[in-house]
Amino acid sequence: MNKPLLSIVAILVLLCPSLSFAFPGEIFKIETAGKEYCGDFDVTVFNAGNNVDLWVRLDSDTQLTVSLTSNFAGGTTFPMFGFFYQVNGKTAAFVGGVLFVDDSYATIQGIATFDKVGNVTKLTGAFIQSEVLRAGCFSSGKFKSVKG
Repeated sequence: MNKPLLSIVAILVLLCPSLSFAFPGEIFKIETAGKEYCGDFDVTVFNAGNNVDLWVRLDSDTQLTVSLTSNFAGGTTFPMFGFFYQVNGKTAAFVGGVLFVDDSYATIQGIATFDKVGNVTKLTGAFIQSEVLRAGCFSSGKFKSVKG
């Protein structure tokens, strides 16, 4: 796997373990906002204007794929796993994460919103990542989806 040079926060971002109501293949562009810390006095603020572009594809009710490219090109993706609890007819809470072989990781927690037919229409939540972008750095923040 080619380690994403992104504000993995998005992973987060990302990890909205697809919901059982989700139709496999639904794709969302993900926007993140937060702070990355890489040592004493080394803080970077990121938001929709300067974050790394990320996309999420809902693969099943326990897996999604995160990509650095909108066409999910080989070498730009990684899977994330998790689960969700239906809150009511329109929303579900989810949690997920990924642990890479070098012990870097990302976790997410959030809410998925559904339409009347059961399609996921929106993902929002929070993320934490450690050393996904580069050694010695961690970040946290919020994410939201833009259908696309």
